[in-house]
Parts: sequence; C-alpha cells; structure tokens
Amino acid sequence: MPANALRRLLFGAPFAERVDGIDPSVKQLDCLLVELIELLRIEHGPSVAFGQAERELTDIMKMSITDDKAVACKRAMLLFALWRDPEIAARFRQSDAALLEHLQTNVLPVVGPRYLAELGQRPDSFVHLCGVLSALWPMQPLCLPLEAGGVGGGVGSV
Repeated sequence: MPANALRRLLFGAPFAERVDGIDPSVKQLDCLLVELIELLRIEHGPSVAFGQAERELTDIMKMSITDDKAVACKRAMLLFALWRDPEIAARFRQSDAALLEHLQTNVLPVVGPRYLAELGQRPDSFVHLCGVLSALWPMQPLCLPLEAGGVGGGVGSV
C-alpha cells in the first residue's frame, strides 16, 4: 500500500485529485469490502451470521460512489473492520502505522461502542467523529484510564 493509503480511504483524497468531484480512493474501498467478505467466509464458513454479513456488505458495495452518504457508509464499514478484524488492519501497518495505532488504541475503543449502541444508522457521523478525533488529537488518549482495583469512570467506561 502507498503511504497514507488508509488516511485517503477513510477521509478522502485531496480535492485536487478528484475527477468530476469523484474521489478515486472510493473504488478501492469496494475492493477491501470484497476482501472482508472473503475473510469472513474463511473465519465463519457457511452460517446464518455470515450470510447476513455478506448480504449487508454486498448491498454497501452496490451503493453509488458519487453519493456522499453511500461513501460514508463504505468508510464506516472499513473503520468497523479496522476495529474488529486484525487481518484487515494488518494491511495498513506499513503505509499508515501511526494512524492505525491511534485509531485502534485511542479512537475506536471510545467511539465504537457508543456508535453501535446509539448511532448505528449514521455512518457519516461515525466517520466524521473518527476523523475529527484523529486530526485534532493525534496519539492522545481519549479516555481516562481505569484505576487499579477501582470502579471505572470517565468516557472510556461506556
């Protein structure tokens, strides 16, 4: 993967590189979603859960690359895969190690559970929130550490 490949996939290519307003990195998102389907097929085999995941991912891939909400849905799926699937994340260890580490260590553990619980129907909000937290507070812990032997508190104890 070229340098900053993950950043481009998640947050878009610079406007100067877009042709007729279309981000060229969006087509690469579909390729990653196909890879994700194959990984899930290997991990879970034929099952009801895999069938549902395959249908959902296929529907996401069919979405238009010119519709901002559809693109956000594709990006949210990649963020979720980075959070939950180490094999997808490993693809970006060389090209975007710092961003990947920040997302996996600081952003997704804080944003992910709350997103799934309350904002699941707003993939654009998920992507934008992860982008803002990554840009404004790179490599900063976004939650309070749990006290040893104590009850949790703060944002990280969602």
